[in-house]
Amino acid sequence: MEKIKISPLQFFSLLVLFQLGTALVVNLGMQARTDAWIAVLLGMSVGMLLYTGYAYIYTTFPDKQPTQYARILFGKYLGGAVGVAYSVFFLNKASRDLLDGGLLVFASTLKETPLFIINTMMMLTIVYVLHKGVEVLARTAFILLGIVFLIGLFIFLLILFSGIADISRLMPVLGDGIMPVLKSVYRQNYQFPFGEIICFTTIMPYLNNRKAGVRAGLLSVLLSGLILSGTVVITISVLGVDITERSIFPLLTMVGKASILDFIQRTDILVVMVLIIGDFFKISIYFYAAVILGADLLNIPYRKILYPCALIVLFTSLTIARNYSEHVKKGGEVLYLIDPLFYVGLPAALIVAAFIYRIRRRPRTGG
Repeated sequence: MEKIKISPLQFFSLLVLFQLGTALVVNLGMQARTDAWIAVLLGMSVGMLLYTGYAYIYTTFPDKQPTQYARILFGKYLGGAVGVAYSVFFLNKASRDLLDGGLLVFASTLKETPLFIINTMMMLTIVYVLHKGVEVLARTAFILLGIVFLIGLFIFLLILFSGIADISRLMPVLGDGIMPVLKSVYRQNYQFPFGEIICFTTIMPYLNNRKAGVRAGLLSVLLSGLILSGTVVITISVLGVDITERSIFPLLTMVGKASILDFIQRTDILVVMVLIIGDFFKISIYFYAAVILGADLLNIPYRKILYPCALIVLFTSLTIARNYSEHVKKGGEVLYLIDPLFYVGLPAALIVAAFIYRIRRRPRTGG
């Protein structure tokens, strides 16, 4: 394993940017309509529980990658199969997020630029940073998180002083009962983006302070959930639930409506900046997780498969769907049918196996 050390603050920065990523600009929790913000908060609560489970496995094997402890717990062949499945899964997720970012940039700013060029430039940047090492990525995250927070504060003040928000658009609370909220949590909100942080199990072995790092991760889930829920509240209060539901990128639409005295306007480019930053880190972490697991299974340095895997992600992002509607539809089906296996099913089996492993290795005291 690489001799890398990541501080809890850097780990926190990576997690926050990862969770905000594409979640900031899509229709998050809109199955619950005006109660989408509640669905996000409930999803966050489940996400914190999931993270606790991932952290439990990490504390059992603090210096090992998931592929290593999967083979310890499940055996060489079954554990190896689990490692291959996760590596392929993370590659697919990186491809989907690359397409998300490329489509937004294409639709908002570079309408005459081929999607292939946009995605290629993003992947080249990601490969360059990861070739330098994940520690460089973590240091970059710490700097860019401050920029994202400043942009977010500016957008919030712009919406506030524009006077375009109407909190009554969120009423009535739970007007359709609790079931739509629970359905939204079950089908989307606990997985996207909170369950996705399972890929950080490949980063945890590099923490220079285990206890503080685990606490920082839990705090990041809480903060990200509050930010995403607050964003949903503001978006619906500005656009209304119907426009928010129909909009491809509702946050972009909302910020495009905001202006102060016709002097400060067209600030939607700031949203694009935030998405590019968040999407960059989301793709990077998914891609790094896939590569590091594959490299461990093949017992080779991860840099040797960095570029071949980058080509796979790039070309998969261009062939995974013919248009944005198909991309969203396929994503929803995968999120509901396949993702729970990787976010809940396999981790639950690993947690049980790790618990048994701990009991068996506990020193016995004779009478």
